[in-house]
Amino acid sequence: MPPPVIWLSGALVLVLAAWASVTWINAALGSETCASPVVLEVAAAPALAPALGDLAGPGAAGSCAEIRVSARDSSAYAEILANPPPGILPQVWIPESSFWLGRAQARGAFTIPETGTSIATSPVVIALTEAAAGNLGWPGRPVPWADLLGTGANLPVGIPDPAADPVGIAGLIGVQAATANRSDAGPAESLVLRRLTQYVAPRAADLYLRLPEAGGGAGTLPAFLTSEQALLRHNARGGAATSLVASYPGSTVPTLDFPYVVLPGAQKAEVAAATAFLDRLLRPDARQALQKAGFRDPDGTPPAMKDPQPSASRVSTAPINPVAMPTEDDLVQVLSRWTGVQLSARILAVIDVSGSMNERTPTGQTRLSLMMQAGQEGVGLLLDSTELGIWVFSTRMNGTLDYQVLVPTGPLANQRGRIVSALGAIKAKPDGDTGLYDTTLAAYQEARRTWMPGRINVLLIATDGRNDDDNSISRAQLLAELQKLADPRRPLPILFMGLGDGIDVNELNEIAKTVDGRVYVARQPNDIRGIFFAALSDFGCQPPSCRK
Repeated sequence: MPPPVIWLSGALVLVLAAWASVTWINAALGSETCASPVVLEVAAAPALAPALGDLAGPGAAGSCAEIRVSARDSSAYAEILANPPPGILPQVWIPESSFWLGRAQARGAFTIPETGTSIATSPVVIALTEAAAGNLGWPGRPVPWADLLGTGANLPVGIPDPAADPVGIAGLIGVQAATANRSDAGPAESLVLRRLTQYVAPRAADLYLRLPEAGGGAGTLPAFLTSEQALLRHNARGGAATSLVASYPGSTVPTLDFPYVVLPGAQKAEVAAATAFLDRLLRPDARQALQKAGFRDPDGTPPAMKDPQPSASRVSTAPINPVAMPTEDDLVQVLSRWTGVQLSARILAVIDVSGSMNERTPTGQTRLSLMMQAGQEGVGLLLDSTELGIWVFSTRMNGTLDYQVLVPTGPLANQRGRIVSALGAIKAKPDGDTGLYDTTLAAYQEARRTWMPGRINVLLIATDGRNDDDNSISRAQLLAELQKLADPRRPLPILFMGLGDGIDVNELNEIAKTVDGRVYVARQPNDIRGIFFAALSDFGCQPPSCRK
């Protein structure tokens, strides 16, 4: 049996703990003379909640208010506000980004304020392991986002789901900025977005579990999008040995702004307490406390949380002007492009192998070889669930038929290697003409017959000439048959890729428009890769709204 002194010590601890809690509440409520004590419930982003709780002590919202801070996932809480359960909801919400105010409204919480007062900020950065950063020139120079999100980048970069995390939205806008100045900006953006789809996590916090030090094996990531504050906290916990390097974006990438909003339904006394607490959070000492937790001021003043080795320049100490989220319309467009590149497609690709495809370009390569190189690269960007088939055409390829099935349409997961090999082995038919009309109709009939719901169904035809098959159907007959097969409820556009000066653009446009398709033209060899990826980027948008 424990000696009496231990029992007495335990009792003393309990008494002191009870006294401390009562003292805290009494101090928060002021005194027994407080006529109407108020409890202010604050729902805060998980990254902010601990620091906020430290600031919610006695007197933080006046002498008659008790503040209770709870960590709430912003995405889940936006849904709660749109479909509130029975009971009392918090009167104050502080998500990590104003993005969530718009999302809550879009989900049906129409009375949520559109804006709030920013109490802190944190820029979105790309975290890199020291090894990855060193390979890109650090610490001799900062690593720019263009080196990580450009078309020439080859380092895997993780991204949190943009539909569920504003850090992911910032990443998409960073991709847009990294590719904006290219002549093929749209296709280039789609190329990078397709690459990012391989490394998506539900939340930014999940990406820290894929660091090499976490033992993720083949699933490890040397770089990923996160907030500066989260990176600083990681570095502070892990020490110099596992510290990450921050790559900072340009001036167009939105910042996490932690808006403070008073929610509808708050009573007069609660609104007064909420206003008093906001005033408390904007005082210099509160800002200093948030800076020590890794946050920047609303104006972008750098955090006071120190890196384990400040001299290593892993994190910037320069002020960073906050950047607002795009408008709701712009956000819809950004998210639509992201969604588009993730959709599985069913593609029938038909490639001209007539004699003219053997024509040499100034690079010394043939038109066909340039097209096949672009095709092999493009196949590498498509999802495993995408279904792809390859036909080739000229004249009399298979008896009297102008086309030949090279690889039947099927999931890339089962035949990616076979398709890449087949593309590399395609040869032009030296004496072959261009049986464009018969092939187009046969391919469209096959694609229509095998059309699949829930996918982007596309017929892709690459050619360098006009129809010159004397035994083919006429253009009028082709157009009439395509009109019969067209079905707006089951979109199936034809995307033509015209190569060189031998094509008839008007002819291709007339055929494509019949089924709400498009024509891409490469007059020069250097344009072939660009139009191929332009066509790929078009897969992300279904007609009729996106075809022009």
